[in-house]
Amino acid sequence: MSTPTSRDRAASRAEARRRARLANRGELAEEPTDEERDDDERPGPGGGFLRRIFPPAPPLPDKPDPLRGFDRRGSMAPVRERGFLLRSNLIAWVLPGIVSFLGLYASFFYAQSLIGMVATFVQFGALIAAGWFGWQRPTLYGTAAGILGGTLTAGLVLFDFARLGLLDTTGGPSAIISQTFLTIVWQAGFGFLGGWYGGYLRRRQAQVNRDLRSRR
Repeated sequence: MSTPTSRDRAASRAEARRRARLANRGELAEEPTDEERDDDERPGPGGGFLRRIFPPAPPLPDKPDPLRGFDRRGSMAPVRERGFLLRSNLIAWVLPGIVSFLGLYASFFYAQSLIGMVATFVQFGALIAAGWFGWQRPTLYGTAAGILGGTLTAGLVLFDFARLGLLDTTGGPSAIISQTFLTIVWQAGFGFLGGWYGGYLRRRQAQVNRDLRSRR
């Protein structure tokens, strides 16, 4: 009996992924079979260190198309698409962004204490929550929450420095602008990582719940 070639296995995996995407959008009458899911979720050859730590997780089931109602025609479609997604689920990034701001601001003033350590965990936990609740695109919501938290923190710190008459000690306008920019960029990077991890955790949890239900 002939064994399947690598090309056949690749085609089978591609078909399984296509069927999973269609089922996730509600465009496929039947869910992918367990065999197809297993084949789609099986790590490829090698995989690498990160792939072993974070094995592939399937998309969330029973979720509508996040871009339903979005008009792709016109200029700057990628930018408008992200704006559409952020407007469609404001609470997923605005609330975590505010919590992240509170954590970052507290960690700034209590850096050498237990409060500062707890505030740091709160800050990053809020960014993970943005990815968890922003299922439409976790990294986008995490990044937006990070930018919001970083912007609010930089603005409030500058306000405090101005109120206390300490702006002259920060190195002038150019130093203030560069430090503000770096703070926002740093928080955007944290938000991207936190959002990715939150989305990954939610997909893995959904997979575990699905497996438990199938075994009952």
